[in-house]
Amino acid sequence: MQTRHLHPTDLEYFVKICQLGSMTQASVQLGVTQPALSKSIRRLEQTVGAKLLERSTRGARPTQIGLELMHRGSVILSDLKTTQHLLQEMSGSRMGTVSMGTAPSLSHHFLPSVIQLAQQKRPRLFFQVNEGIFHQLLPRLLLGELDFIISSPSSNEPLAPELVCEPLGSNYFMACVAHNHPLALSNAIADEQLLDYPWVLTSPQGILRNTLNLLFKSRALPAVTPQVETSCTTLSKALITQQNFISFLPVESFAEEQKMGLIRPLNIPWLYWKRDLYLLLRRGHNPSPAAQFVIDLIKAEAPQRLTPPPPTFIHSDH
Repeated sequence: MQTRHLHPTDLEYFVKICQLGSMTQASVQLGVTQPALSKSIRRLEQTVGAKLLERSTRGARPTQIGLELMHRGSVILSDLKTTQHLLQEMSGSRMGTVSMGTAPSLSHHFLPSVIQLAQQKRPRLFFQVNEGIFHQLLPRLLLGELDFIISSPSSNEPLAPELVCEPLGSNYFMACVAHNHPLALSNAIADEQLLDYPWVLTSPQGILRNTLNLLFKSRALPAVTPQVETSCTTLSKALITQQNFISFLPVESFAEEQKMGLIRPLNIPWLYWKRDLYLLLRRGHNPSPAAQFVIDLIKAEAPQRLTPPPPTFIHSDH
């Protein structure tokens, strides 16, 4: 009797369907017709000897066996990609794709600098940069979709044992407003005044909102209820400069606007946060040569680029 073997393409299609929960969306992203996807799944189910997907009008979700195959298949596909990159490196092509997940604040200065340095040394490298908070990026790292992430794990939750976590540096968050905001020029802002204006903040799931709530709680203030929630720094800065919003942003994200006199940090000594940043990798997994090259570059650049001085404030006697 002939033994059937799993085909990597079938596995790739199956994992993508499970991740998206939709044959239609998977068809669009993969550039494959739905009949071809259905044929691939049938072939995979025949190979495994079990049903792998439950389909309904609401989409497609894996069966119990399918869920196990999705997890193992993601790791297999990741290992295949790493092997391909390793062979390319050995052949002297020095090319490859690096998939990273990062905190949004690093896209302003740190990551552009790292990518520029990497491109100078290896111009055939390609980068896939995914922004998000830690809890959004972590599942993709564990599934092998990302080579590594740079983020801030919550100190309230134990780190998964399959992760390696290395400190990189830090950055500072401060409350900020437009240059002509009523609070902009005051050196003696009453705590309660912070509640008189609309706020734009990130979603409540991340460590940032929890930290801000704790800062307000330390002053016997209620948690901020933002009028707008967004992870888009561009929108946040537009609301700050155009509509008198207050936000809590990494200093580097509005550094250019501060130089131009458009945005100012609030002079409130208790209202800032030093966020520690970490490099997170899968334990026991060897990154591809391309990913390892970028990881080494990040570690080399972090001491000088991710060690900012603490913010300064003007203290008032009033």
